Amino acid sequence: MEINRPAAKGVVTLLCMFATYSAQDFCHHDKGSHSNAGFSGEMEGSQHLHCCGNVSYKISESSCCNGNVTLGLSQLVADCCDSVAYNPLNEICCGGRILTRNSTHAKCCGKVMYLTTTHLCCDDIILELKENHSCCGNKTFDMTTHYCYTDLTLEIKPYNETCCPKVTDSDSEYKQGSCPTCTLPKVSEFMCGSEPYNPQETICCSGKLYKKASTLTKCCGKDFYTLLDDNVLCCNGILHLNVPEQSECVGGVIYAPPNTICQMFARPRLGEHCCGGKTFDPHTHICCNGHSHNKMKGNFCCGSEVYDHHNQLLRCCSGHLYKLTRLSGECCGSHLLEYNNNQTCCSSSTNSIIYDTKPNHHCCGHYYFNTSLWSCCAEHLKPTPKPNSSLAEYRLKPLTDLIPDMCNKTVFFGKVESLALENDQRHVVLKVVWQVNVKSEKFIKDPWLHVSMDHCSSPDTENGMTYLWEENHERKYKLLSHPVDLTSDMHLLYAVCYQKKG
Repeated sequence: MEINRPAAKGVVTLLCMFATYSAQDFCHHDKGSHSNAGFSGEMEGSQHLHCCGNVSYKISESSCCNGNVTLGLSQLVADCCDSVAYNPLNEICCGGRILTRNSTHAKCCGKVMYLTTTHLCCDDIILELKENHSCCGNKTFDMTTHYCYTDLTLEIKPYNETCCPKVTDSDSEYKQGSCPTCTLPKVSEFMCGSEPYNPQETICCSGKLYKKASTLTKCCGKDFYTLLDDNVLCCNGILHLNVPEQSECVGGVIYAPPNTICQMFARPRLGEHCCGGKTFDPHTHICCNGHSHNKMKGNFCCGSEVYDHHNQLLRCCSGHLYKLTRLSGECCGSHLLEYNNNQTCCSSSTNSIIYDTKPNHHCCGHYYFNTSLWSCCAEHLKPTPKPNSSLAEYRLKPLTDLIPDMCNKTVFFGKVESLALENDQRHVVLKVVWQVNVKSEKFIKDPWLHVSMDHCSSPDTENGMTYLWEENHERKYKLLSHPVDLTSDMHLLYAVCYQKKG
């Protein structure tokens, strides 16, 4: 089935009219590393909008393909079919046409879709798949009795004929089914991006190759240096040159006697704290992403802003602060998803993406899949649909999205010590790192808990990671959050809940 999608130029125009910043002022065409999709980078002065040619869009809700915006499908999970975005999980692009997948084994043969389980595509011609057969040009041959001669022309010949010339270093590839005496040249086991390299002679720093001066050559982000270099300091992946002797890196800031710097702004005295390019007094102010705020305005950061978490009309979504007009809506990553707007949020520990709600579709982590094509088990997609399988009824959230609602429940931080699978049940041994019920202040006596859950319908859990869990009255345990940072997240939960209790 071919999908027809109008250009929706009028809708894109409306999108731009309501954008916070004028696209003409901030959107500049820049192909960059995303030139294959037409993506041109984040708008200056905006934390939410990106540029697509001369128009602005949100990558969590729309996509950019060759300068054209497709609404309702996030660029994070979309591919481009010419100038239109599509969901490769449920659709396929064949020769510039978007087709609805009829199977997870569907592939393109020119402009037509075919099944790899029943047919072969040989030079854009679909042929019936037979056992031990492969393509040789636009024909198939039996690989057990014949080979495909791949010199100037393609010919099918029986094995009793000699086929292969002497292999040289310039020989790079042979088609499947070529003479078994042919061998491929060896490829380096060490790759820097897509380029092979010799680690004895070169060093790979974040995808860039540099010639090694000695074994003392080290990487600092994308740059390199040697341990013998004077006045050089690697600080949090950034290489600083011409720094004074005895300089030290502390928290991303270079301290150099007798003076030090806050992001290149001179500061005369040691012992002061940096907040961006200025100093601040942590007793009276709070530093949020390089911006200093008076503590009287609130004592929690949301990105570079400060807010009062007791104010129910303020919602912090992954560093972006929203002012609500009514008590509704939830966070989907850094965006606010309002209720009853025919949209769905699918999230994992790496991404949170908004989709237009469709029938027979469901979330699997941050993917939105057609249940007739795929099945989902513990946030992992499988190309084996199971009509009667149990689907996840809830999704994990960042800890900040759960506060302060969790203050009235019995919750605890539990570290996954070991995992075991038995039939359809996942058995988890948890080490209780910290737990307290703010109302009763009853602690869990046994620091080791054994939790069982339905494997496929429950979110994924990783060994060694710590999560927020909830205990109900029947001593049943429910996984609530994405993996947490113990130090900062325990402090956040403790501070918010006990301030609320007070």
